[in-house]
Amino acid sequence: MAMNSVNSSKGRLRSTYIAIMIPLGVAINYVGGTIATGLGLPIYLDSIGTIVVAAIMGPWCGAASGILYNIISGIINGNIMAALFGLCNLGSGLIVGYMARMNKYSKVWHIAVATFLVSLWNSIVATPISMVVYGGVDGNAGTNLLIAGMQAFGSDLASAAFIARIPANLIDKGIACVIAWIILLKLPENMRKLNGSKENKTAEKA
Repeated sequence: MAMNSVNSSKGRLRSTYIAIMIPLGVAINYVGGTIATGLGLPIYLDSIGTIVVAAIMGPWCGAASGILYNIISGIINGNIMAALFGLCNLGSGLIVGYMARMNKYSKVWHIAVATFLVSLWNSIVATPISMVVYGGVDGNAGTNLLIAGMQAFGSDLASAAFIARIPANLIDKGIACVIAWIILLKLPENMRKLNGSKENKTAEKA
């Protein structure tokens, strides 16, 4: 009975954190994206919440916050097709969340690997989506300028749209991954257990 009570308590605590963290991730993404667009920055800032939530709560919570952000943002901006970019946030959440769960999000080289994988995923997935939704460009002034420059030198639109997104994503996702890493390291031990890392599970069983 005592063990069941402890497990139940832990389950309720995690459910409470999920109910808080997913909407918080959506809000952080929305604020970041709005700032980047409003200031005309050459980066996106709309996946910080996704990656932070994924590092703390695990892959599917991070993915959920990212997808919800893109759906809500698409509705608010009157372009529901833009919700397809939720696939980018889906991958970001899963990559960082599973790395954190496998205790591969604690060292500098872990963050470098996460940044590369998340950036590559976003560049690959966002390119065809942008072709469908925006004709190859998007709301990022820096990316669009680079696309135009590459086309002027003879690159086709699809290639230019893909290559132009790589540097923007490396900077953008690098910022998000570093922020998530710093926050995760600063959390108390009990909150580091929320992402379901193997080490923590082993400790709980012991």
